[in-house]
Amino acid sequence: MAVALSAPFAVLAQEHQTAPANGSEARFERAAYVCATDEATRRSFEREYGAAPVFVTAEEALAAAASGERWTTPRCMTEAQHARLERLRGQTALKN
Repeated sequence: MAVALSAPFAVLAQEHQTAPANGSEARFERAAYVCATDEATRRSFEREYGAAPVFVTAEEALAAAASGERWTTPRCMTEAQHARLERLRGQTALKN
């Protein structure tokens, strides 16, 4: 996969990066990115966010959104998991 990080997508909510009020790090609420799994992507992510990427599945992203979980750094998803997330979100929307 050539692209290290593609455009961000929201995991059932907008990406929120809040400005630090007390000089601490910015906080990401539920941001997730479609990330490649290669070494270059890992290094790029670490440079940008100060931590190795943590990959989540579609189900984990939905559960985090439902429970209001907040992340101090964005999470990553593979393209396949992102497609699965979109399918699951579409199925949920059809039920409502």
